[in-house]
Amino acid sequence: MGAAEEAVVRQMCELWATRDADAMADLFAEDGVYHNIPNPPMVGREAVRAYLRKVCERLGVEAAVLHLGCDGEWVLSERLDTHVDGDRRMSLPVMNASRVVDGKLALWRDYYDTQMVKDLGLI
Repeated sequence: MGAAEEAVVRQMCELWATRDADAMADLFAEDGVYHNIPNPPMVGREAVRAYLRKVCERLGVEAAVLHLGCDGEWVLSERLDTHVDGDRRMSLPVMNASRVVDGKLALWRDYYDTQMVKDLGLI
């Protein structure tokens, strides 16, 4: 247990670089949740899809997994997400807790420094 769950999380991270919002959204369960703490969560695959399309229109993201650990359905990862906006490259450290059920993301929860996000001009 854990290898299949880890693979789903790694696939999500790899897909960020492709900017393929639909492929990322398809990794989510129909009632899956994408939650950037402390913002309100996006609930349901189609809400996640709409959010990811909006982000991918504006930015590319290179999500480098630094560390990853699994415990059953749960996958914890430390990443360095480099946001690419034209010639600008902005790196943001991120911690993630994900729950993978039956091969789909039931939960994707990212934690990061919101002040750093503001300082980088990402919001």
